[in-house]
Amino acid sequence: PYIEKFQNYVSENNISTSDISDYDKWMIENDISFYSIHKDGKVIYSKVNVDTFISEAKDWYDYRLTGSYRMPVKFSDTEAYVFIYAGFTEKYYIVLMILDAGFSVFVGIALVYLWIRKIIAGYQTELEASQEQEKKARQEKDELMRNMAHDLRTPLTGVMTYVDVMKLENEAYAENMKNLNFISEKVLDIRTQVDNLLDFSIAGSQRPIELDASMDVEYIFGDYLSDVCAQLMKSNYEVDAEGISFKQVKVAVNMAFLTRIFSNLTDNIYKYADNKKPVVMKTAFTKKTFSVEIGNGVCDNKTLLKSAGIGLKSVDAMMQRMNGSMSFKREHGKFWVKLEFPIV
Repeated sequence: PYIEKFQNYVSENNISTSDISDYDKWMIENDISFYSIHKDGKVIYSKVNVDTFISEAKDWYDYRLTGSYRMPVKFSDTEAYVFIYAGFTEKYYIVLMILDAGFSVFVGIALVYLWIRKIIAGYQTELEASQEQEKKARQEKDELMRNMAHDLRTPLTGVMTYVDVMKLENEAYAENMKNLNFISEKVLDIRTQVDNLLDFSIAGSQRPIELDASMDVEYIFGDYLSDVCAQLMKSNYEVDAEGISFKQVKVAVNMAFLTRIFSNLTDNIYKYADNKKPVVMKTAFTKKTFSVEIGNGVCDNKTLLKSAGIGLKSVDAMMQRMNGSMSFKREHGKFWVKLEFPIV
């Protein structure tokens, strides 16, 4: 098409092969990048146009490669062969470069992705191995704690039996009875701590636990709270249970855990509470939770906050396994423990 257009231009303007300025004018008007004129196998004239800057380009192209694209043009003085290049292949080179750059970026990203994935896979393998080792160590620790607790309970039970026998044999001797009572009290303390250790081990293990079927809170907690009241009053504690009330809501708990929790809290009151101050028990409800709060007077010469706290830690662990929570605080001369259960 460019050759035909150039032929029309030459014919209309009666241009000869020597009218170089006319060539250049047509070249600029038609945005021709390069053209050459050949006659008898020789280059008569050739020029290149870069942004309207025209210069001779005699050695810029290999004319042997362009020979098959030359076409005859009849000038006013003779016929010559003309080769025209209008830059129409540049867009393909641009597309090719874009594709090449895109492919390079894609390959680069793929290599980086595979490299990162390999690193992550290595970390995951190490993490899984570490977690497996940690799980095994935790299971071994839990097993050791349970075995220790069971092994300690057996001789403690034997000691308690012999102490009871000695009490019966020494009822007439006040001093002996005093010593035996002291021994009995300390052995009971040790057994309580062993029980707490066992509770903490069981509650803190990764073994799944099953919650009992959901039941009314009054059915579950009525007997427990009544039993705690009776035990405390039998031990000469004053109990304020006016804050206990129930609604028709249900919770799901593990009854074995709940038994250990209230037993643990009762033992703590015996050991750390001031029996001259009333123990307050109350319940509370929100839209989503049911809670039991127990507050006892703080004795100045014995405080739970200075102990190792394994009992409360056991209670907290057991509450978490039942999807609940435990919190405690010291306020206005009382130590408060709050057990919170989600309403089903």
